[in-house]
Amino acid sequence: MKSSRVLMLAVCATAMPVFGTPTGLNNIPTADTVPHRTVAVQYFSSFGGANQFATSGPGKTSDWSGFKTGWDFKPLHLEWGLDSALGAGYSGPLLFQTKARIQPWEDGMFALGVAGVALTDTKRARDPFTYAMLWHDFHLVRLHAGYGVQTHGDSYLFGVDRTWKLFERNFNLNADLVQSRNQHGLITAVGTKYDLSKHIVLETWANFPDRDRVSVIAKINFVFTF
Repeated sequence: MKSSRVLMLAVCATAMPVFGTPTGLNNIPTADTVPHRTVAVQYFSSFGGANQFATSGPGKTSDWSGFKTGWDFKPLHLEWGLDSALGAGYSGPLLFQTKARIQPWEDGMFALGVAGVALTDTKRARDPFTYAMLWHDFHLVRLHAGYGVQTHGDSYLFGVDRTWKLFERNFNLNADLVQSRNQHGLITAVGTKYDLSKHIVLETWANFPDRDRVSVIAKINFVFTF
């Protein structure tokens, strides 16, 4: 936990703020990547029922922190990051994720990635989640579709989002659908993102599983560029 705080303070002290938003929707990755030489430092909490971030157990609050950054090697755009659960008895494992995207046509993006690669406490961690994602911007909405592979956790991935201006700041409304229980269940999620300032993005979503209780995740993103 101390190392995560030190990392966050170091990034904040050495970076300059820029306008930007986090990548991904609620429970699905997207083909978006963090812009070049930009860092998004994240802190988030899970409340309510079981979900992938509820490491303290259902009904208990679970806290996480991490970061992601982007590098451009045109035409390839790369994103990578680290995150970990926080708290006495529940900290770790430290998880690595990365994805690479290209733009195969105008208004379209395609990405390949992997998430949840444990760098510590590998015996406690789940197997990595490998995925392919495609999105197309129809201008009225963006549609996302893909597929993820994980031991006992393969899933089709679908999402939709749209961004408006609210008080001259970006406001994003989104929804996604994933499979659960080894493709025998479904989780629907709806969420929002709001650019509170040029370098602070607030993000929240609610999960509605076909079984179990509703859960809510709240996240704050600090976005900087070097």
